[in-house]
Amino acid sequence: MADIDRAQAQREIDAILRRGIVFSIVWLAGIGSLIAILAGLKARKLMAQLGAEASGTGRVWWCLIIGGLGLLIWGPIVIIGIVNNLAR
Repeated sequence: MADIDRAQAQREIDAILRRGIVFSIVWLAGIGSLIAILAGLKARKLMAQLGAEASGTGRVWWCLIIGGLGLLIWGPIVIIGIVNNLAR
């Protein structure tokens, strides 16, 4: 892969991870957490294609862990709210 392609791929990875980190912090009742997880997975896939020269492993783990924790917290709350409203 040419140097310019690697640089472009790294910029794309950085943009995806930036979005993922923002959404992991701004949970949006679980939707932000889901977006963070998807961003982390997409960035990890791009990093695997780019090879050892890609940076951002820590940010990928941030998106996956914090996004997962957000889903663990908000997922049951949203499901309980839906079930309670349907039970009325």
